[in-house]
Amino acid sequence: MKPSSLSFLALALASTVLTTLPASKPVNAQELQRGETVLERRRPEVEQLGIRLGSFRVLPRLETGVTYESNVFATENNTKSDAIWVTQPRVDVRSDFNNHALNFSAGGSFGNYFDYSSENYQDYRVQTDGRYDISRDSSISGLIFNRRDHEGRSDPDIQTTAGQSRFSEPVNYYTTGADVAYNQRLNRLRFRLSGLAHYTSYEDAKLTNGTKESQEDRDRWDYAATGRVGYEFIEGYEAFVQGTYSWTRYRISPDFGGIRRDSDGYEVVAGLSNDLTGLITGEIYAGYLSKKYDDPSLKDFSGLAIGGRLNWTVTQLTTVTASISRQVRETTFTQSGQQASSYNRTVIALGADHELLRTLLLNARLQYRQDDFNGVDRTDNVYTAGAGASYQLNRYLYLNGGYTYEKRSSNLSGFDYSDNLVYLRVGAQL
Repeated sequence: MKPSSLSFLALALASTVLTTLPASKPVNAQELQRGETVLERRRPEVEQLGIRLGSFRVLPRLETGVTYESNVFATENNTKSDAIWVTQPRVDVRSDFNNHALNFSAGGSFGNYFDYSSENYQDYRVQTDGRYDISRDSSISGLIFNRRDHEGRSDPDIQTTAGQSRFSEPVNYYTTGADVAYNQRLNRLRFRLSGLAHYTSYEDAKLTNGTKESQEDRDRWDYAATGRVGYEFIEGYEAFVQGTYSWTRYRISPDFGGIRRDSDGYEVVAGLSNDLTGLITGEIYAGYLSKKYDDPSLKDFSGLAIGGRLNWTVTQLTTVTASISRQVRETTFTQSGQQASSYNRTVIALGADHELLRTLLLNARLQYRQDDFNGVDRTDNVYTAGAGASYQLNRYLYLNGGYTYEKRSSNLSGFDYSDNLVYLRVGAQL
């Protein structure tokens, strides 16, 4: 399917839908609650009701449709385009207790390419989470999850030769883990202690020469423990300090290349959390981040830690969201025989959501991402822009559509690419 034909189809369907809408008139919107965004606002007339089972609600949903991608293999030259049939089932089970909470969710994303079936994927996630309220000012929460994902062709960890991947299809991997947290409030003081343990394992990779390559030496445990203390010095403003100690342990050490990839790290930050009459909510923090590796051939990292997210309620119908984050991520990328220890991912994002009608939501997104590799000379700059809309036909049916453009510019030849995505899906829910 050609780009022009799919774009024309999406525009035609969007035009058909819009012409069926009632004449535009002022929206009698329910008032936004404190800290709530336009997307989170309740819409009783069209919201999902679900199925009542005692003190629980079961919320099933199914979304399916076509996505057109202009650069399936994320290559700089000789790009290949294709259409993908995407199906996304999901079910949530939510408790409705006066105190405490217990929830369950399961969902998947299954993509089937019309021409390049080697790129088909079957991702899923299942999760159980809950909260036990010890008192009005203290609680314990936790979650357990398992998910299956795949490394897309644009993943920075994909090894290439002359701009082409060594793999004949995406590599699948599984992550299983648990998170737990304790929260306590004492007048103006807030305390939080949390911890996590996640295990990631990889399937064998299929190479372009027809053989398989074991990825077992990428299997690892990631652990972290975090403590946070906050003080509300003015109503709606909280200053806080937070410290995290993390460590990574690989199942096979040294790996197949004889490198010990185990590492230990920490992050210490200070920040401000605010809730200015619900107009601007969120938090921002900055500090110091360090990560050291067992193997002396791997480059350690230390530097600026920064993060945060702010929601600005411009009007009762428009919300602007800004976020920034920085992480040190694992990698197996090599350049001229030199192994990268990790890469620093910095992400700056800006988004806007607008309620044009009670049943029609518009959105726009801009994002800049930099992946700076430690131990090798590689820096990738990724720019993403997108816009879309969601139209609720009634309580049970809705349409989603949109466009996304992404471009990667790297200092290494063969890693640049640009990609266009156009999608249109129909959803059903009970």
